[in-house]
Amino acid sequence: MNPELAHALDTVGELPPVPQIARKVMDAVGDPETSADDLRSIIEFDPTLAARILRIANSSLYGFRREVETLRHAITLLGFRNVECTVMAASLKEVFAHFGLGEKLLWEHATLCGVVAAKLASYGAIDTPREPAFTAGLLHDLGKVALSNTFRERYARVMSRTYGEGVAYCEAEREEFGFDHALLGAHIAESWNLPEALVTAIRRHHDPVTMYAELPPEQMRLVALTAITTRVCTRLGFGRRGPVEAVDLCAHDAWQALGLGEEDEEPILELAQEEAKQAAGLFG
Repeated sequence: MNPELAHALDTVGELPPVPQIARKVMDAVGDPETSADDLRSIIEFDPTLAARILRIANSSLYGFRREVETLRHAITLLGFRNVECTVMAASLKEVFAHFGLGEKLLWEHATLCGVVAAKLASYGAIDTPREPAFTAGLLHDLGKVALSNTFRERYARVMSRTYGEGVAYCEAEREEFGFDHALLGAHIAESWNLPEALVTAIRRHHDPVTMYAELPPEQMRLVALTAITTRVCTRLGFGRRGPVEAVDLCAHDAWQALGLGEEDEEPILELAQEEAKQAAGLFG
């Protein structure tokens, strides 16, 4: 292992593990015997999280016909996997030890990548399950969070080069640390015992498709969707100071791997923009 990466992983040991309530929810959702009441009994101990789930259930993202008044009803309507995604989003926010402008931009990009990935999962020929798409979008930049928290001054230099000079994050990170956020994030996700498919999406979302084309089709499509989602969100300026028009979506090989063409660019950008508007404030 790269000595710099090994040192970073040791130092990042200070990064909080998945909060206890998130681990309990993940374990419960993975148990086929779990009921809505079982999940409710876990979540109701965190009033802030319970309120967030109710808010999301009553938002325009889902458009349920009548008001959702109880946590149990919200869990039943949203489904266990959507509740798990919401808990993971709330948990990721707790990982931000500092909350300056840079961290706010990273948080905005992560949460909006989650909701946009979930929306695009059913677009056209993409055909990827919504829940892992959300979680992969949400966590794909976990390594950036770790680097920002652990090496604040050094990562500020990376962000300065990215925002000020237009240097790609991965390039600036490799020059500063000798590795990038995708590799570090994958190691952290492994330490959190997250599913292999999510670890792979985090690790490979900046790679050309040829580097993961041998994966099972569903896993390959999840990585490709994560790759496209982060570029869509960057193009629209989510987590940036403004839109990055230079991002050419159609030129990326993940675009073709998902069966997308030039005619899909505008509809996808419009979908992403609309989804971001609907999700505004839900995960804050």
